[in-house]
Amino acid sequence: MIKNSELISKLSNKQYYKTRNGKIFYNVSATIILKFINMFISFLMVPITLDYLDKVRYGLWAALSSVLSWFFIFDIGIGNGLRNKYIELKAKDKISEARNYVSTAYALFGILILIIIIVFFVANHFISWYSLLKAPIEMQKELSDTVLVVFSIMCINFIVKLINVILKAELKNALCDIFTVISHLISFLGIITLSHYTTPSLLKYAVLYTTSNVVVTVIGSIVLYNGILRDVSPKINCVNFKLRKDILNVGIKFFIIQIMTILFFQTSSFFISVLIGPEAVVGYNVTQKYFSIGSMIFYMLAEPLWSAYGDAYHKEDFSWIKSTFRRLLILYCIVVFGLIIMIAVQKPFFKLWLKNKVEVDYILSGLFVVFYSLQMYTIIYNSFINATSKLRLSMITSIFIVPAFIPAVFLFTKNLNLGSKGILLALIIVQTIPAAILTPIQCHKILAGSKGIWQK
Repeated sequence: MIKNSELISKLSNKQYYKTRNGKIFYNVSATIILKFINMFISFLMVPITLDYLDKVRYGLWAALSSVLSWFFIFDIGIGNGLRNKYIELKAKDKISEARNYVSTAYALFGILILIIIIVFFVANHFISWYSLLKAPIEMQKELSDTVLVVFSIMCINFIVKLINVILKAELKNALCDIFTVISHLISFLGIITLSHYTTPSLLKYAVLYTTSNVVVTVIGSIVLYNGILRDVSPKINCVNFKLRKDILNVGIKFFIIQIMTILFFQTSSFFISVLIGPEAVVGYNVTQKYFSIGSMIFYMLAEPLWSAYGDAYHKEDFSWIKSTFRRLLILYCIVVFGLIIMIAVQKPFFKLWLKNKVEVDYILSGLFVVFYSLQMYTIIYNSFINATSKLRLSMITSIFIVPAFIPAVFLFTKNLNLGSKGILLALIIVQTIPAAILTPIQCHKILAGSKGIWQK
């Protein structure tokens, strides 16, 4: 046990923050503060946004942003493939090679965005967005214009967001959160301005929300690549397409898992809007936002560990990995207890937060507690699996269980008439329970050196 004086001495030592544990401590501490600031801004934005957009437009925005995000999963895992390769090269002190991989990844993203634009505009010609999302017919033009403008902005963001991959690989996650806080603050001030001086407009809100993120990321990239990341800043003459195999061999596996994850976690608002109606999205979305606080806290503490696990794995520091698992399990129990407390205080909190605009559904709330508890347990071990690139089991499992998800959604939502609760129940049974069982087993198999699919 470290004494208080020893701990204070360690934290005051600048060299400590250059170690693996020091970087994690610094980023987790900064991330906690930044996440709470971001969360506070997000909570303030919900009632103001509801007042400005009304329930129908708010539900349409949630569903629309979910659908458009599907087009941007087609990075074929380049980001995650780059992250793992970058971590490996950093652990082996091969910085010049890392720059070549970063430059090549940006070039690959540029090519992919051209393909995505072509696919989208062909597909968009055959899509009636107001019919698909069950929007009022008078909103047809507004919705169509919003789709085109938001998609264009998201295309830019698709490329510039690669800076976040580098920052996470460098164990500088806090800088990513700074970008998010600044962009959300701009959005918050913007929505206040819109609500005071303009009439409700889905297009104006969508442009404000998406543009702020792109502008902040572009400026941040320029500053960082000319500063602390100048040794790995992308250069045209460093692009080498022969390196694509090293990125894509792992990236393709991440890509397949990513598609399955999108189908599970990003389609809820869409299914609710289509099967029940856009108004029903609000209650689900707000309850999810409320209980995601616990998951967000846990994730922001565990997320930096991906890069740290990778560094430890390549240096064969397995004792550090095992001790980190034990610490996370203690933290997990504390956060789950916090989620249970959140159910008890949910009604008065909703009354204060949303002024009775959204009713509390305790069954839905209980399901969210179960969902996030299982998800957080999986996160403990999944970051390590991601860092080692042992992804075949996760990929195969995802491919096999996805076909069961959509029938389960229709069974619980329509046949059993459970409404939005049915979608969440389907998600728990089909995806989160199997993941919570298999993920820790694979981790222990990897550390034990077991052969077979565990190591592929």
